Amino acid sequence: MHRALRGSRMLTVAGGEGHGVLYAPDGNPCADKTATFYLTTGRFPAKDLTCQATTGQK
Repeated sequence: MHRALRGSRMLTVAGGEGHGVLYAPDGNPCADKTATFYLTTGRFPAKDLTCQATTGQK
């Protein structure tokens, strides 16, 4: 789907498992910061981004 949506950006959490929840207590600060940037500015990151899973994140 990412390839089909021209101009889209992919945010991946390496070492994570399944889908996450934005701003969850055991969430991912890197992913939360990226999502907040998009939601507050309407701008995508310059390129695809990979965040590392944080402790306790599955």
